[in-house]
Amino acid sequence: MTMEAVTQFNHSAMAKFVIAGKANCPHYAKAELLGDYLQRNLPNFTIHKWSIQAEDWDNWINSIYEQYQWKSTKRSSPLIWRELLERGGRGTLVGNLDDFQEYAQCYYGTILDHFMTNSSALFRLIAEENIQQYTKDIEFKNQYIEQTLNPYYVCIIGAHHPCAYELFPNLFSTELFPNRDIYLRLTTNDSSKLSYLQAMAMEIEDLACKQFYNIEISLQNNENFYKNMDFIIIIDDYFFEEKQKYFNTLLNEKIKLNKTYDEANLFDDERPPFQPEKMTYDLKKAFNYYQILANQIQSNIKATCQILIACSNSTMIATQAFIKTIKSIPTNNILGLARTIENQAKARIGKKLNADIKNITDLHIIGDINGEYIIDTSHCQTVDYEGAIWARSFLRNSTDMLADSKWIKEVIGKEVENRDFELYTRVEHNQILVHTQASAILSFIQDWINGSNDDYSYSCVMSCSSSTLGLTETNDDEQINENIICSIPIMMKGPDEIVPIDLKLSNDNRITLIRIIKDMQVKYKMD
Repeated sequence: MTMEAVTQFNHSAMAKFVIAGKANCPHYAKAELLGDYLQRNLPNFTIHKWSIQAEDWDNWINSIYEQYQWKSTKRSSPLIWRELLERGGRGTLVGNLDDFQEYAQCYYGTILDHFMTNSSALFRLIAEENIQQYTKDIEFKNQYIEQTLNPYYVCIIGAHHPCAYELFPNLFSTELFPNRDIYLRLTTNDSSKLSYLQAMAMEIEDLACKQFYNIEISLQNNENFYKNMDFIIIIDDYFFEEKQKYFNTLLNEKIKLNKTYDEANLFDDERPPFQPEKMTYDLKKAFNYYQILANQIQSNIKATCQILIACSNSTMIATQAFIKTIKSIPTNNILGLARTIENQAKARIGKKLNADIKNITDLHIIGDINGEYIIDTSHCQTVDYEGAIWARSFLRNSTDMLADSKWIKEVIGKEVENRDFELYTRVEHNQILVHTQASAILSFIQDWINGSNDDYSYSCVMSCSSSTLGLTETNDDEQINENIICSIPIMMKGPDEIVPIDLKLSNDNRITLIRIIKDMQVKYKMD
């Protein structure tokens, strides 16, 4: 045999052994000492050591056996197997310490004579050194993570709601939370929904988004789960199922009416419009529900935490409960989402003007978004409108272009109010409504965290004074002294720069707003 053939044979005969065991196990110490000894004395013998925390051993070894499809019943520490370097494959199981010693004795015989003189005391000493080194490695790893990561904790409360699924992967966009490693927490108030959250967590992990770092799920009543939270999104709508049942009832009524109209051979313009009645809610129960949730969050909340309440039908009562309960963070750090209704109103004006919704600006929702509110078009403008005069970024007053004060005063409010039911009757599984809400949440978060990129104003629910609403100069009968929680227009320049804009309401709108606020004071008085 030539020297080249011998060299090729030696390389092909290279053996690599993996020695895994509990970090504090003396048998593992003996196995790694034996492996080191063989590696020093044999040219083509290499080892890889794998220390495992003692409490993690059972789960780890079960996963290894499943991965390599081994049938052996030996699960004690250490575990040794040979990797098939040249051929690949699942590796050949050697066994425990006794099996490894027997293997070495059979193959390498006399080389082991010196090794066998080592005492048990030496192996125990090595085991102690192993656990000390393992602990140091873990501490070093944690320090490295703390120094290199910029953790940002985001919690979605009510993640079983269909809207939560629509938030991903955009929630991990660098446009929302730039230069942050997001630790995501998902909660639900229903233990039967945990399996759904686990499935959603797996899908989120599969996205492999650059900013996503970790995800956990829990029930809402786990107070420790809210520790260190930087941003909390509440989409847990107390009235969600109740409204779905109500919509189903209305849908059946509408179908029966249409059948009656069909039998009477009525044309579409002869049929009276279907006007669903407003739902009545048990606000006291909802307030107690959100108050308990607010108390659970408050016990571990950070002073800089921001809370966005986006629970559709319950936004107003939830915002009332949170602002009145949580005193450890600034009031302006608790905001309710009014952008969904604002976008729906913009969509109606955009349709009327044949303009894109993104080009409709400065339209404001003022008042009770879950009750009576004013759609204020006094500041509303349209960008890039293709009219007789057109230029890039050219602003036109939307009210002037509409030239239909009756429609603005009487029709648009009813159209927006009935839009949820209209979409529910036309779209399967509420997908449009869910997507609309998710889009509003994401755009609002982007403006709140980073500040809006424009000089336009938007609506949100927050605590404000009568002076903010422009109601200081009123007579005694109209006087409003206390702060009120309602939807108002604001400019968002950053997380700490939420600036309400001056309201320049018409006299009619001003009178309407005073009445709305007085009704809200009675409606949301929970003392």
